[in-house]
Amino acid sequence: MPEIGETLRDARMRARIDVSEIEAKTKIRAKYLRALENEEWGLLPGPTFVKSFLRTYAQALDLDGKAPTSRLLPVPGRTVERVRTVEVDGRRFEVRLTEPEAPWLELARRRRERVSAGAAGGTDVVVSPMQGTVLSVAVAEGDEVEAGALICIVEAMKMENEVHAHRAGVVAQLSVAPGDPVATGQVICVISG
Repeated sequence: MPEIGETLRDARMRARIDVSEIEAKTKIRAKYLRALENEEWGLLPGPTFVKSFLRTYAQALDLDGKAPTSRLLPVPGRTVERVRTVEVDGRRFEVRLTEPEAPWLELARRRRERVSAGAAGGTDVVVSPMQGTVLSVAVAEGDEVEAGALICIVEAMKMENEVHAHRAGVVAQLSVAPGDPVATGQVICVISG
């Protein structure tokens, strides 16, 4: 069975229609029409637009029910199912919608997963909460620390963030020094014992 993009491209070529003519007829930008034909889903704005673009493009080529517009490749990223209540002609209906996960939800989910997995090296590690530069380091390798003790200070855009020990123990594998750049989630040290 031919793919969606191939079906659209073949129908357009058989009808001897240029992409610019389809663009004028459908009001869909030529770059999106080419992305549909080449099945480059990542170049398209989102799943709702993809379905609408496919339906509109198929109708412009008089394919209506012939193009498999409902069979789409999965769009990258997670989706969330939501139930909405809508009213049509005085009657209420529950509609299930599949929407892309909001970027902030994805970040929160990844952070929860990282924390539950114990970050990069297990539950003993102390990681940088943000990208920045280490201003100062308050401990040395082999120091004993209590829970809540200051490990280092990370600065980003003139904002300082103190990194504290999450439990009591001995500092090991200290991997930062003043002036070092750090990334979000980078291991600063391990607190063992």
